[in-house]
Amino acid sequence: MYPDFRNHLLLLEKNHKLLRVNKEVDTRFEISAATRKISDQDGPALLFENIKNFTGWKVASGIFATQKLLALALGLPMDASEQTIMNRYLDIDQKRVKPRWVKSSPVKEIIMKGKDIDLSKLPIPIHSKLDVGPYLTSGVEIARHPDTGVQNVSIHRRKFLSSNKTAILASPPQHLGIMIDLAEKRGIGLPIATAIGAEPSLSLASCIGAPEGVDETEIAGAIQGTPIELVKCETIDVAVPANAEIIIEGVILPNERVPCGPIGEFTGNYISLFGSLSKEVYVIEVTAITMRKDPIFQAVLTGMPLTENHTLKKWSYAAAEYRIISDIADVKALNLTPGGCCFYHLAVAIHKRHDEEPKRIIESLLSARHGPSLVLVVDDDINVFDPFEMEWAIATRVSPGRDIIIYRQGPASGKWGIDATVAPDEIEFYRKIVPPGLDDVNFA
Repeated sequence: MYPDFRNHLLLLEKNHKLLRVNKEVDTRFEISAATRKISDQDGPALLFENIKNFTGWKVASGIFATQKLLALALGLPMDASEQTIMNRYLDIDQKRVKPRWVKSSPVKEIIMKGKDIDLSKLPIPIHSKLDVGPYLTSGVEIARHPDTGVQNVSIHRRKFLSSNKTAILASPPQHLGIMIDLAEKRGIGLPIATAIGAEPSLSLASCIGAPEGVDETEIAGAIQGTPIELVKCETIDVAVPANAEIIIEGVILPNERVPCGPIGEFTGNYISLFGSLSKEVYVIEVTAITMRKDPIFQAVLTGMPLTENHTLKKWSYAAAEYRIISDIADVKALNLTPGGCCFYHLAVAIHKRHDEEPKRIIESLLSARHGPSLVLVVDDDINVFDPFEMEWAIATRVSPGRDIIIYRQGPASGKWGIDATVAPDEIEFYRKIVPPGLDDVNFA
């Protein structure tokens, strides 16, 4: 069975992790409200089959909303541990399976060009109360590098502007942002395609911080164990997943900007990474829309952690950060914490060998391209997935004047680290006190 979006929904249903919703729902808030609920209660994913004002459409949401759902998408058992998921990412981001070209595909069953293009016919949700309008948040963006021709795959939010225009947030050092900048400096537009409801492996691969010049469709092939099938676009020179539900083709217009925001951010509020409610972003003119005859729109909720916006990023970033420090120290566990939006706060447990290791770990991670803003280093008797244990380590093992490092200059400016480790020869005195023989005591 080919691992496309529809077959993945069947896999979820087989594992009792998909709920079909027959009640009519509104794209304004109701889809996001339901997705918020299942994100907070460990699933299941949702398939809405009756969308108000969008006859014939279905909307799938929360596909990656929990660790169990993410594990299924990775080809792992639902109860896979954090370490098992980490190991899977460490394995797949080094492997490649080249895509396979096809001449025809389901995503070409309906083709709209010219005056037939109308993005308002897509059931794009409005997620949060202060959002300025509908946003595409699940689309996998595919574009060719202006110089090398290598395709880049990434996920960026898209603001609905009109029947044939959207706005996209993508800035350097993001690879798509670099490509847009190169094209704009030459006074040309950058062709770009958005795949909605593509293979889950493509969504996963798009979040892996692969080096520039790597085509993430090859990583997606490694994730699913079979090549991604690609087909040519109708109006632009971009290859897209042939088994997607919807493809939006277009061109990023040079030297054209519009405000984007506010929108509920992955930080859990409306203030963007750039410290404002709105930012000037690029404009895309849509040149074609192709889709299946009975399309399923994919929605991804972003907002207060945890949502699938966080689960999609967490382990790919964690694996990249593990690679940075694996040669520095004996790393036992690593966690991008939920309270840190699975991005800003990183906790690392090490088997400490000498006193310089924590500082080297902190400096290396804080200066990395996708590095966090806070790194907490603890000994390997501390569970980095337990907030109580991490706070306990800070309370009992940290001297602020000695162990808290604040960086005010250089690549790590505005970031900080905490060394909550103790000297290796003193670790026994700092371990949790447990009365001898406690496990053998029977009070019955």
